[in-house]
Amino acid sequence: MKRSTAFGLIALVSVSTLAACGSDKKVANVKEANATFCTDLAAYGTALTGFASLDPTTATKSDYDAAAKDVKSARSDLSKSGADLVEAQVKNLESQAKDLEGALKDAPNDVAVADIVTAAQTQVTQVKASIATVNTAVCTASGTTATT
Repeated sequence: MKRSTAFGLIALVSVSTLAACGSDKKVANVKEANATFCTDLAAYGTALTGFASLDPTTATKSDYDAAAKDVKSARSDLSKSGADLVEAQVKNLESQAKDLEGALKDAPNDVAVADIVTAAQTQVTQVKASIATVNTAVCTASGTTATT
């Protein structure tokens, strides 16, 4: 995993719980994906520690094969759960954007504008938080940054 991608995914984990707003199902999906990613990240760290603890003077081929297999397997799991986490966060963002779009109605007069703006402000805050989360994890990981 590229270092920038790993940092992006870790950043996503760090802020996803703050920005995980939207429908209850979308929030649950993000939280579940976040928990899976964190578990896989810990397992990857454990596998790396296990590999690093091999004593070069006493490790057998069997020891090496088992440790290397654990690292590769944990890395594969981490990659998949990271992709799942990003997908869940993007789906959450899409859900929030649709909710916001529904709140932006025609405004026949200034009173209606005030009501619509007031009602939409919370949803705008939630969408912006999700944009920042996805931007941190996805956009900056590839070396570009989207404007929020």
